[in-house]
Order: sequence, then C-alpha cells, then structure tokens
Amino acid sequence: MKSITIYTVVFENTLLLDAVGPTCVFDYANRYSKQYAFQLCTIGPSDEVRCSGGITLKADALPHTIEADAWIIVPGLAGIDVDLTTPAITTAIKWLQQQQPKRLIGICGGALVLAKAGLLASHHCTTHHAHLDELRTYAPNATVLDDRLFVEDGTRYTSAGVTAGIDLSLHMVQTLCGPLCAAEVARSMVLFTRRGPNDPAYSPWLDHRNHVHQGIHRVQDAIQQAPAKQWPLEALAAIANCSPRHLARLFKQHTQTSTRVYIHKLRITLASQLLQTSSLTIEQIAEKVGFQDTRQFHRIWKRYHECSPAVWREHAQ
Repeated sequence: MKSITIYTVVFENTLLLDAVGPTCVFDYANRYSKQYAFQLCTIGPSDEVRCSGGITLKADALPHTIEADAWIIVPGLAGIDVDLTTPAITTAIKWLQQQQPKRLIGICGGALVLAKAGLLASHHCTTHHAHLDELRTYAPNATVLDDRLFVEDGTRYTSAGVTAGIDLSLHMVQTLCGPLCAAEVARSMVLFTRRGPNDPAYSPWLDHRNHVHQGIHRVQDAIQQAPAKQWPLEALAAIANCSPRHLARLFKQHTQTSTRVYIHKLRITLASQLLQTSSLTIEQIAEKVGFQDTRQFHRIWKRYHECSPAVWREHAQ
C-alpha cells in the first residue's frame, strides 16, 4: 500500500469540525482502502491549541520540509470575523508559502488563509458563504464561485462551511480509493448521501444507501464492483441469502428504487465519465458499461439527460 501523509494545520480558535471531520473521513478510509494508507498528523505554530467549543488539541511543530506526495489541510476559524494578522496565522502563512504539497485543501475559512498566502491565485475556489467577499479581497486573481459545496482545481481544493469539508474529503477518498471504499466510509460514519463538487446532487455511488440492511448493502457492493456485469435477480438474491421475490421487495423497501434502476444509474454514471475522459465511440461505451446495445443505452440515457450522449460529450469537454 502507498502511504500518504496528511498534515492538518490548526490555530487558536480553529473550528473543531473543520479539522476533525476530514480527519475522521481519512481515518475511516484506512479501514477499507486496499491501495492507500493515510498517515494523519496535526501540526501548528503552537504545541497546544484551544479550538471552538473549548476543546484543546495537541499539535506537533510545523515541519521544515514535507513529503513530496503529502497533503495539507487548513481548517477554518470560529466566528464571522477572521483575523489573519495574528502571530500564529502569520507564522503558518509563511510556512505554507515554503511548502509544495501534492494537494492543498482549505476547509471553510481555511480558504482565506490560503488566499492570504497567495496560494489560490489563478484558481477556482470557494468558501463559507459568509466569507465569499473576503475571499475575493484576499485572492483578487482567483475565480471565487458562489453556492458551491466544494471546488477542485488542479492541486487546490476548497470547501464551503463546516460539514462541507466532510463532503470534500469523501469526494477525495472516492477519487483516490474508489467508490466502494467511499461508500464503506460513508456507511460507517452514517454519512450516506454525500454531495458532489459543483452542485447539491447526490453521488450515484452513495445514493440509496441510507439504510442498515446488511444483505442489501452486500448486493449494492457487488453491483458497484462490477456494474457492467449482467445481474439477474437470482444472482443478487443469492448474495443477500434470500429468494428473488423477497430481494425485490427488500431492495425497494430499503433503497426506494429497484435493482434494475439502481444498476442503470451506475451504468449511466460510468458512461458519462467515459464520454468525458475517453475517445471511445458511443457504441463502444454502451457495450463497455453493460448495455445490450446503443438503442438501449440511448433510451436509458434520456431518463437522466435532456441532450444526447454526443451533445453531452461535446459540452463536457
């Protein structure tokens, strides 16, 4: 397994959930990821930091250098008015300017710290809605996006407030470790329906998992591992250890959809990704994601998109 060190930089009055929420996501990912292991470190200008809610965190000193593939998370600060002139934040800003992490993550008001350090210039970014104007002031050369849960732009990641940092972290786990790992993390943290980067839509990989029926979760896990596979109801029922008729009833009861619709949604998601990132023809994509032919693909596609796959591909690229 490849090890990735994640440094969370904390200051006096750090918003606790901004720091702890993403840390918990990556900590849970260590249980399920088969490719990556996250080494989690809390660092700061002071060795002890009193966070929001009166809770004190211990912090290691800011390291002189970090690993080439390390990530840095900067959480936000409690309160409406964020003072970026304190000695601790000034020290942290100077340290951030000297580092070259593989990924730089600003949670909530942490984006203001990154902007003050000049690290968001020429990037798309966002922050808590109460700090959007401040972000534009600190990063005049950045493109600040309103009404976004989180924004990914190259090596820069920024999120809106508080729980949005959890959404961003889960998105990063899904991108790096795969949707099944992210689904396991979300289920363990009871965060099933997490949202995507540019809108409030639910992730198809995490949607329909707001339940605790382990048999149905096993069925969903199997489908997610191979959504292009042909899944007769009898095969899925064997995974859930019940009859096909009973599975159909249970699946509908716990997910509010059918196995067929669930599989189609995942296939359409895969097709969308291939349309955007590959040069495969539409016929090849339809076959690759599991549809019987292009006619079926187009029919199912129309249920989720107003335009054709060809037009969607043109606009997505």
